[in-house]
Amino acid sequence: MSRIIVIGGGLAGLTAAYWAVEAGLEVSLLEATHRFGGHTRTAKLDAIALELGEEFFEDTPDTLLNLCGLLGLEPQPLPDLRRVVRQGGQDWVLPAGLNLASGYGLHQIAELPFSRSVKWRLGTERFTPTALVKDELLGAFFRRRLGPEVWGVLEPYLSATLGGPAEDVSAPAAFGRLVGLERKGGLLAGSRPLTTEGRWHLVEGMGALIEALSKHLFPKARLLPHHQVWAITRDSRSWTVHTQGGQLEAEAIIMALSAPQAAKVFRPSAPQITTLLNHFPHQHSAKVYLLCRRDELTAGPGEFFFARGEGYTSSALKLTHPNPEMTLARVQFAGETARSADSELSRLAEQDLAKCLQTRVRPLAAWVFRQPFSRPHFTQGQARRTADLERELVHAPGLFLTGSYLAGPGLANLVEHSRQTTQHALDFLALSTA
Repeated sequence: MSRIIVIGGGLAGLTAAYWAVEAGLEVSLLEATHRFGGHTRTAKLDAIALELGEEFFEDTPDTLLNLCGLLGLEPQPLPDLRRVVRQGGQDWVLPAGLNLASGYGLHQIAELPFSRSVKWRLGTERFTPTALVKDELLGAFFRRRLGPEVWGVLEPYLSATLGGPAEDVSAPAAFGRLVGLERKGGLLAGSRPLTTEGRWHLVEGMGALIEALSKHLFPKARLLPHHQVWAITRDSRSWTVHTQGGQLEAEAIIMALSAPQAAKVFRPSAPQITTLLNHFPHQHSAKVYLLCRRDELTAGPGEFFFARGEGYTSSALKLTHPNPEMTLARVQFAGETARSADSELSRLAEQDLAKCLQTRVRPLAAWVFRQPFSRPHFTQGQARRTADLERELVHAPGLFLTGSYLAGPGLANLVEHSRQTTQHALDFLALSTA
């Protein structure tokens, strides 16, 4: 019998297994598909790397940055691309290195061509009172601090970053560090002392992190792909995991699935947990990559973010040059559009690319990657949903949950939450054998 069974072989599950193994425990890691990594994946096609999931990570919390060092990986600062928001029929070039997760570069927003009244408001932002409500919506937060005109420019960028409408996101749940700048003399004043963008990536792709974790775990843990979990149950002694191939027992379970996936597993034995998990909203996402000749698509590297009402179906577009002869366009979709057929998504991507660059697009190749229910949407009430779930788990000793829907946006938050969850499991096992 394993001391711990980790259900879900994505990044949260792999890192949970990593820390459990490093603590000297016998660990089994179950993954329903044929490969580990979940949404964190890099596809290599003809020497061109296509990032299917997150393309970078923050340096705070620093758990993931440190883990990369332990695994022999060498993260590099994320290259700074020109970022343009298309809003109100105008192109707004965002400040270089702007990172709203930390607030870095936000004070430079005053240099954009806003009206004199907007610039006056930004100059007096430090005198704006703090929020009267604890769980303020992100749109209300920015409008209160910086005004509706600035929010109109930042909203498309934030919506693309979050993978869903930013307007109804909980500010403290999604941007806790940014909200904290209110208590440091205001957002603009608080952002000035920040000296680095704080975003990192792996040159070989984020899939290298999955490969390194899998390689590290292979001789130390039982890695079990093709193990779809149907249900989990508990008796007085241990937990039982029911899979298509049989049953496995463990003293503790770490559930590292997304909320929709975990809800299905709990439905037969713990419908009350299923109900609570179904309260965590998720968005569909999709990426379309278009490979074009550079002499036909001559625009330089950069990112474009589209406001609603501008006539674009996608939320963002990124241009890079993988080699001197080619331009690679990544077009990002969210919501119900992301569930469209591959041919339709490819057509929409070509349409938006041509509209954005005002040129004819004739891609040499197109790749479509869809990820249903892949993006947690941190709407108002996130803290309450999490607290309700934690109260219910008190009645299930030895059961622990981790995932993006609990950790907050970004890979750095996910890995830190996985580490904390694993530590809770280790503490439980230590007490149960004391």
